[in-house]
Amino acid sequence: MIKLFWNTHNQNKPNPNKSSEGNTRDQLWGVYHKDYSNKWIYEILNKVEFEVIQSEKNLDSEDILIIVDSNIEKKEELYTKLELICSKMFLIHLGDETGEYDSSLIYSKFNYVWRAFCLSRYFNDKKVSCIPIGYKSGTFLKKEIVKRKYKWAFIGTPHKSSRHDLLFQLSGIEPSYSHKTEKFNKQIIDVVKMSEILTSTKFIPCPNGFVHPETYRLYEALECGCIPIVENAHKYYDRLFFNNPFIKVDRWVEVKPVVEKWEDDQIKQKREECKTWWNQYKKKLQEFITNKINL
Repeated sequence: MIKLFWNTHNQNKPNPNKSSEGNTRDQLWGVYHKDYSNKWIYEILNKVEFEVIQSEKNLDSEDILIIVDSNIEKKEELYTKLELICSKMFLIHLGDETGEYDSSLIYSKFNYVWRAFCLSRYFNDKKVSCIPIGYKSGTFLKKEIVKRKYKWAFIGTPHKSSRHDLLFQLSGIEPSYSHKTEKFNKQIIDVVKMSEILTSTKFIPCPNGFVHPETYRLYEALECGCIPIVENAHKYYDRLFFNNPFIKVDRWVEVKPVVEKWEDDQIKQKREECKTWWNQYKKKLQEFITNKINL
């Protein structure tokens, strides 16, 4: 039987190489992944038939295990134990934004690994595939609006010079919507309100994350039928997604004529292009995951 065990929120063993503050942060992030990534992960596993379990104690001999986890460097002992029980093991690795830990030894315990936050060393790995970090659970396209009222929107933390430049370059283009937060996940708007705003917006600028190019913002834009505009750092998205339809810029000043001057027909065409690409991509990802697990 195929069983799914979500283990990101279980951070029972502190990392001796981290401060108590660091271990507390790991715990909070583990819960965050469980609360906000579950819908995305269940969507990409949609074609796999599995039973959800709450503990490794619910495993039987020869079960096939899909484990969703983070902070895997603290859990090697668990994975070694699971190897003795399961006939196959698959890992969905969340949250490793910095890639500072060498995961190769732990990855070797699994038949296959999917990880968020792709790094260069995994683009051509035969045993590891990169998956999008996805959208926050609760994000959805509200009833389609024929004429979206906002030309652009920014929801997030302006913690880098690039983000300040984005807001500066687009500041004179109205109507727009901006909700700035002081810190990540602090004073945020709820996902229902965010979905409403995104569904009412034409363009979503997607600056790089604090450490890694990817952010939830890109995939939330795609889910809600917006046109994403991404920073073209190291051509990351072209490496991650072959032939993607995103608008890419090296500097935010380049996006001004797009947001300001594109006509409705041009916007509609690009939106449809993004929508079709995203739906096809998700379908292919579901099939790829299913085929790997059912081999």
